[in-house]
Amino acid sequence: MTELSTIYKLSLVTFICFIKACSSSCPVLECWFVQEKTGRGGGLTGATSQDKSLLHIRTDAHSHTAKSQQAPSDINPDRVYFITDPAATLCHHSLNPPRGSVEKPECEINPFSPQPSDLKWVAPLTDSGLSPIYLEADWFSTSMQGLNKQVAISTIMRAPTATKEHNVILSVTSNTVSVQSRLGEPVLLDCGFWVTLELEIVEPPSVSIYPSPLPLAVQGQTLTAQCEASGFAPLSLELSWEFQGTDGKSRPLGSGSVTGHRQAWDGTYSQSSRLELDTTKLDLGRGGEVICVAVHLGGKRQASVTLNVIGFSTPSIEDSMGMVGVALVLYGLIKFVSWTFTSSGSDVAGQQEKKDK
Repeated sequence: MTELSTIYKLSLVTFICFIKACSSSCPVLECWFVQEKTGRGGGLTGATSQDKSLLHIRTDAHSHTAKSQQAPSDINPDRVYFITDPAATLCHHSLNPPRGSVEKPECEINPFSPQPSDLKWVAPLTDSGLSPIYLEADWFSTSMQGLNKQVAISTIMRAPTATKEHNVILSVTSNTVSVQSRLGEPVLLDCGFWVTLELEIVEPPSVSIYPSPLPLAVQGQTLTAQCEASGFAPLSLELSWEFQGTDGKSRPLGSGSVTGHRQAWDGTYSQSSRLELDTTKLDLGRGGEVICVAVHLGGKRQASVTLNVIGFSTPSIEDSMGMVGVALVLYGLIKFVSWTFTSSGSDVAGQQEKKDK
């Protein structure tokens, strides 16, 4: 009895899962592709053309099951589209009739051209005041109605130019397609919408230089410094080096030897640059600040370390004045000691002469 009970439960669970899978599967919709023909002049609109089309609905853009299905012979392969609908709005059960059913859902697809907005608050959304590059694509609108008027759906879809991969950008649904009411009675209408939003993580880099501080450099020596930029997203980054001397003037040192990007567990990236500092060729003088600059979409970041160079061949004005000062002090000290010894020797000689007398 226990084994029969277990088999019964497993069969029931399998049946329920099968029913859910069938009910939640996305349909392959036959749709009419309707567009206006080119006018014949005189400002008159041309007639419309209707072509049968096929829409493979999916919720995951990486799903390839639809591509393996053969299109019917009466449908032009150019009119077969693959629709990605993450919200699964187009997977409503009323759009997926049983196989062999005479009744089919209504569907129409039309080319759609986004129009510029006249609203004042829209213009500052882009630097140029015009539509962003995102709108430079093929756009389509669809109108669908499920079996028995269970649901009505209108969508706006975007496809990269000259492709058949459509993404649902906006969908508006209603479960009250047809409503009857008496005069004076309140009516409850259903309306819902779903829209895609793009979220881009922009994280500026954290910049550091190694070793820090830099070791004391001797004139003619070559030092190596490494700049590490970490924790940034998106990928694009520019690393460069600068040198600021004791006179306050800055000059570029180039980008150094830049490594490839490395991705961390949290999705951010890191990159490093290695710079060789030749104190002879680069004319670094007595030293200064070595600066690493990282330019990123999230902002400009930089780090700096101090470089000290000893054994500089040409003395500065401060060095010359210091040496003159030291020479004067030494000269004065020698004169003072000499005068002290001379005066003390004269006193001793005078006292000796008095004793002799």
